[in-house]
Amino acid sequence: MTWVKALLADRSRRQRGSVLSGVLIIVAMLAILIGALTTQLSSAFWLTKAMSTKITNEATVNSAVELALANLKSGPVAPVCATYTNSWSLTLNGKPATVRQTCSAIVPDQHVQLDAGSYSVDGFHEAISGINDYVVGDQSGVLRAYRFGTPSLHWSLDARGAITAPAFAMPDGSGHVSLLVPNTSSRATCGGHCVTLYQQQSGTPSFQCDMAAGGAVNSAAAAEVSPSGFTRNFPGYTFFGDASGRISVYDASTNGNSCALLEQDTDQLGAPVVGQPLVFTGTVTTKKGITTSVADIFVVTSSTGTTWLEHWQYVETTGSPNELYFVQNYSLGVGGRALVSAPNSPVLDIGSTVSQVVAGLSGGLRIVRVSASLSKNGNGPIYTVSLSAASGSVPASVTSAPYWCGSACGDLIGVGSTNHVLYVLNTALATRWTYTAPAAINTTPVADVNGDWYFGADDGYVYDVEIPATGSTMFNAARFGPIGPITSSPIEAPCSTGPCIYFASTSSGYFVQLGSTRTSDLRACISPTVDCTGAPNPRLWARATIGGTGISVQGWSYYSP
Repeated sequence: MTWVKALLADRSRRQRGSVLSGVLIIVAMLAILIGALTTQLSSAFWLTKAMSTKITNEATVNSAVELALANLKSGPVAPVCATYTNSWSLTLNGKPATVRQTCSAIVPDQHVQLDAGSYSVDGFHEAISGINDYVVGDQSGVLRAYRFGTPSLHWSLDARGAITAPAFAMPDGSGHVSLLVPNTSSRATCGGHCVTLYQQQSGTPSFQCDMAAGGAVNSAAAAEVSPSGFTRNFPGYTFFGDASGRISVYDASTNGNSCALLEQDTDQLGAPVVGQPLVFTGTVTTKKGITTSVADIFVVTSSTGTTWLEHWQYVETTGSPNELYFVQNYSLGVGGRALVSAPNSPVLDIGSTVSQVVAGLSGGLRIVRVSASLSKNGNGPIYTVSLSAASGSVPASVTSAPYWCGSACGDLIGVGSTNHVLYVLNTALATRWTYTAPAAINTTPVADVNGDWYFGADDGYVYDVEIPATGSTMFNAARFGPIGPITSSPIEAPCSTGPCIYFASTSSGYFVQLGSTRTSDLRACISPTVDCTGAPNPRLWARATIGGTGISVQGWSYYSP
């Protein structure tokens, strides 16, 4: 019995131990559960606070972007995108936020493809005697005019031969306009190469006659320009050069003497004439009842190896035959197959100078200047020539004339090249800015009054590029097209809402009207300044187009730097 009692007593102790162990285990488990619950609650509280902060930040930067959009919609629009920036600030939810706007693109109000045709020569802006048209001709011989600032066709005519150079318009002295069109008409009076005279009032021009040339006329005809205070000695006359190296002078007034040949340099200049001639009113002298009247002519001639500026005079003397006199020539040192820009000013007054830049095929450049002064006896203007001290160059072939943007741009020169680069140079012929396109540039660039530059490339687009706020690489504000390789240079002039641009390709013409519509990038952050360094996340980026009918948001995203 004694051992039985002992056994029972030990079992009782063991049972009490097991219960105690169980209690301890339960307590430990509860402690673990309570600890885990406490940790979960702490984490949840932390996550809730982080989410609240994130939502607050998002709401604040959202409001900053909305503020920017409201200001952009109601505020003025700068014409140049590259330097168009703004910033705005606000405080919301106890936090300061700033948004910075930068312009990323100019959006056209209109961009319209025009009539089909293969265009290989430049058009021109005919703004004379109430006429305001863009006129361009194609290789089939069709000349088309569009009311400037619209895609509307005003008139068209068949010249019966490929158009070889831009047309030119001049007053005919009777209230009408003489429209001069270089072409290869099949008419016998054209002789294969000529400038055709059309009379124009407001509608479709009417054919008058042909002025035969010695070779292809690859540049626009010209008329005499008078300095202020003088009248033209030969109103109604036109002057043009051709590929045979010949200057021709014709009566281009629409009277009974229309297309009368007044003089043609049969001795030839020795090389093809490139570029439109410059013709200025010269002296008038009268002695013993005999009057001699002069027009001074400046032309650039270029062979395969050399290029010259040549000064000639057209002279009419009472009772004597009309004559073309050679005065002097100047070697330009730019190589051969050159092209010449239009002058930086259309008028040459006494005491002033007009300048042109000549570009050789290999990229050589030279500036020529013609200055006007009064002759010693006061019988009219006389002219002198000077050349830039040194020639310049661009490292590529040049196949289209440079463009000289005068006072509107601060005298800058644009040159397109076959290595895809637009070069913008100063008058020292030093490169200031460049833009590299995806394809060769075989057109003449042009600039508007805001300093935007436009050029056509072989990829079928016309590019709108701007001088940057910093650096030497130009900013691409827009491009228009594609319509096939651009072979007819852009023509630009102001319209009611902004610049209007016409150009043409191997397949059709194109019209673009710019206005106040811009695409902008907006970047907002929690910061009292536009410097977001160290600002908390998230930040907000948005892209929106503002103008025209309102605001269109292309995309937006929260981001972390």
